[in-house]
Amino acid sequence: MRFFGGLHPAVSFLYFAAVLALTLVCFHPVMAALSLAGAVLFSAQLCGWRSVAMTSRFVLPMFLLIAIANPLFNHRGVTMLCMLFDQWFTLEAVCYGLVSAASLSAVIFWFTCYQAVMTSDKFLFLFGQIAPNTALLITMTLGLIPRLQERSAQIRTAQKMLLPENKRLLPRLHAANRNLSALLTWSMENAVQTADSMKARGYGVKRRTTFHLFVFDSRDAAVLGLILALAGICVLGRVFGHGTMEFYPRMDAVFTGVSGAVLYIAFAVLALFPSILEMKEKLTWRCCGLTD
Repeated sequence: MRFFGGLHPAVSFLYFAAVLALTLVCFHPVMAALSLAGAVLFSAQLCGWRSVAMTSRFVLPMFLLIAIANPLFNHRGVTMLCMLFDQWFTLEAVCYGLVSAASLSAVIFWFTCYQAVMTSDKFLFLFGQIAPNTALLITMTLGLIPRLQERSAQIRTAQKMLLPENKRLLPRLHAANRNLSALLTWSMENAVQTADSMKARGYGVKRRTTFHLFVFDSRDAAVLGLILALAGICVLGRVFGHGTMEFYPRMDAVFTGVSGAVLYIAFAVLALFPSILEMKEKLTWRCCGLTD
C-alpha cells in the first residue's frame, strides 16, 4: 500500500541523499521550513502522527535549545531587539538560531523516514556487492538500536510487575541499574548467539550471495527522472547563489527574484513529493474499496 516503499531501492536512496544534501547545503529559512514540513508530513504518512509526536518529544526540546542558545551566546548583528543580563539580543542571531534548529530537526525527521523506507534488505542489496562486510556491519548496528529500545521497554515493564514503583531518587537509581544490567546481559548473549548462527550458516566461507525481488521498471524510471530534474534545478540555483542567506552583520533579503522563486518551488515539490505520492496511493486504495 506504500508507493514510495515499493520503489526500487536505488531510487529511494537517491531521493533521501538528494533531499538531505540540499537541506544541509542550502542554509536558508525558506529551504529549512520546506524541508521540515516535507519530512514531518512524510513521516506521518509512513509511521502515523503518533510516531511523529514521539519523535517530537526529542526534537522539540532540541529545537528550542538551539533557537534560544544562539542569541544567548552570539551577539552579532545590527538589529537590536532587547537587552538581557547586560547582553543585547539581535534579530540576526535569533533568526540564525531558528534556521539552524529547523535544519537539524528536518534532518532528524528525514532519517526517521529513511529508516522506515530503506529496510536492511534494501541497504544490503545496494551495497552488499560493493562492500559486503561494511554494509552488513552498518545494517546490524542500525537494527541494534530499535531492538535495544524494545528490550529496554520489556525489562521496565517486567520490573514494574515484580516490584512496586518507588518515586524516591535512590530506589529509582537502583532500578535503573538493574534494568541496565539486564539489558547489557541480553545484548552480550544476543551477540554470541548471532555469531554462532553466522558461523553455523557458513558466513565468510565463500562470497555471499543475495536474493531479491527488486526490479527497476518504468515507474521507477519516471520517479527517478523527476527526482533528478528537481534536484538538478536546486543544484543550479545553489550554484548561482540562491538558496543561501547571510545573517551577519545584516540579514540578506529572503526572496531574491524569479530565479530564487524557481529554486524554492522546485525544492518544495521535491520535499513534498513522497507525501503526495503516499496520499495518492491511499486515495486510490480507498476509492477501490480495498481499505477502510
